[in-house]
Amino acid sequence: MGKRNALLAIAAVCAVLYGALLVSVAANALWVAAFDGAVQGAIFPLRNPAITPAIAFATELSDTIPCLIVATAMLAYLLVRRQRRAAGLYVGALVVTYLLVEGTKFALSRPRPIGMNLIEFPWNASFPSGHTFVAVVAVGLAVFVLLKLHPRWPRPARTALAVAAVLWVAYIGFTRVYLGVHWPSDVLGSLLLCGGVALPVAALLWPRVVDRSSRNASSEKVG
Repeated sequence: MGKRNALLAIAAVCAVLYGALLVSVAANALWVAAFDGAVQGAIFPLRNPAITPAIAFATELSDTIPCLIVATAMLAYLLVRRQRRAAGLYVGALVVTYLLVEGTKFALSRPRPIGMNLIEFPWNASFPSGHTFVAVVAVGLAVFVLLKLHPRWPRPARTALAVAAVLWVAYIGFTRVYLGVHWPSDVLGSLLLCGGVALPVAALLWPRVVDRSSRNASSEKVG
């Protein structure tokens, strides 16, 4: 199986699992409650008043305004480099995932974990996690775009950037559960949803839209 097919297969699995989780959350399935309780039971004992303010500050770095700043900066960078197709894919993935996240929140209206929160709840519903969506799509996809556009960057730098993106996503997911503003299944749902959207962009749309355009431009210059 090639790399593209592998990514598409993972995306399909993410989409199916997200659908199953969505139905289970809507039906208040017992296994979801058991999963949430188990993860909370592992994370809540780590709560410490000395570090909670720092964690609360960090989690807000994945809120709406920071997302808009990152997305705007990335869009400006791509447009300055005349990478209009890449900019279109990046913004398109952001918009599609955002609409799916907010649409699901509105339709499902899952209550947040009342009585478990260390900070004030956001105004909207709980499932799926919007902050995790920002970490995956706004930041993670931006890193993917940068790595694709700069294949000659040193391998250690590329590896460090990719690892940093993964760790950031994991950390934001952790903060949402630690602070008690999301159920663990909210974070899982957001990861699965983002995987179902971002991976096809990376595996299918990017090679067809951006890479092909770059090759054609290079051929015209040579000719």
